[in-house]
Amino acid sequence: MKTIRSFWNNQDGIPRGVRVLTWATSVRWIGWGFAESLIPVFLFAFAKTYASAGLLRGVYDIAFILVMPILGVLADRMRATTLIIIGLSLYLVVGSGYLLAGVTGLAIWIVIARLANGIGYAFDGIGRETYFQRHAAKEKLATVFGYFDTIANFWWCAAGIAGIFLVKFVPIHWLLFLIAPTVVIAMFIVWKWARPTDSAPSVRASERARYRDIAREFVTWDWKLRSLVGFSFFLSFANAIIAFFLPIQMFTEGAGYVPIVIMGIILTIPTMFGWFLGKIFDKRGPRLFAYGLLAFAALTAALGFAHAYWIQIAIAFVIGVIQELVSIGKVELMTRFANPEHIGRVDGISHSISDMGALIGPLAAGVMIDAWGNQIMYVALALLLLALSGVLAFVVHIATEETA
Repeated sequence: MKTIRSFWNNQDGIPRGVRVLTWATSVRWIGWGFAESLIPVFLFAFAKTYASAGLLRGVYDIAFILVMPILGVLADRMRATTLIIIGLSLYLVVGSGYLLAGVTGLAIWIVIARLANGIGYAFDGIGRETYFQRHAAKEKLATVFGYFDTIANFWWCAAGIAGIFLVKFVPIHWLLFLIAPTVVIAMFIVWKWARPTDSAPSVRASERARYRDIAREFVTWDWKLRSLVGFSFFLSFANAIIAFFLPIQMFTEGAGYVPIVIMGIILTIPTMFGWFLGKIFDKRGPRLFAYGLLAFAALTAALGFAHAYWIQIAIAFVIGVIQELVSIGKVELMTRFANPEHIGRVDGISHSISDMGALIGPLAAGVMIDAWGNQIMYVALALLLLALSGVLAFVVHIATEETA
């Protein structure tokens, strides 16, 4: 009870600007929550095969990867809320694109929506994370990011519950269009309240943002920061495969829209405990990474042999808890290891590299599923995670000895 009162009474000192951005994002995520769980099925209806569905999904990742490194540099020389507002405006195209795809049956609108989604989330995500990193104490970052995840995902899940009933009467493309009106409200909140609290950038805006400068930045990183980025790549690789193909697998095995929406909600519920998991990470430290990956590997292998709907739901829930714990911990460690004046570009490069995993994962898995089926794909993914957990345990051991 004491922990819950601390959360609601803000006794952990969450900055006002962080709280404002959290609630603005919550409004935007309400628009997504109604039918976001059904996007894999929606894309599969246009693609017909697992490989081509992975390719259609990858349009988002390609746009994100190309834009994010430059935005990371810009985040060090622009106000974070300016980047957020630009990103939010692009979500108007996302909602409209999904609507037009459903109405016309043309895949080109899917491509446009996915492109706008990748670019918009790059602006929005890098702006929000840079703001949090600038205004929150470093030793509290996991708690701050967990606070954001808890509130924003609560409202996403609330919208998802509403979507369980709406999807019976409203076409998917109309539910996805609700992204547009909710993002207008979010833009107003950011413009009206968050902007005055934003601090000045740390680097002169006159300096040009070039890809070669980004490459030089990567060279200056120490081995710990590079290891974390490599970890992000493989974690995104695995997360994207499960989050994208599990709903399609359920749909092809006879599950309707409602069970898939329920699965999306169950998979998201662990993020509502991000604030509590962040506090655990702040106390326990990076050793949780290796333990989490071992459990992740075992559960991923189990997905290949679990055909009962509720067993898949239970496994997805535990995987979601592991993903949330390691993702918020990763952000805190990166902020500790990064140059304070280069937080934006470190964040941008990290996101681009990790999203390469999110791009490559579904493409590779789609080809594998079309050729050999789901079981072989899940077992191969589990073996990859098992090997990664061993490497990460060694890295954590060396880092602990250096800081002892």
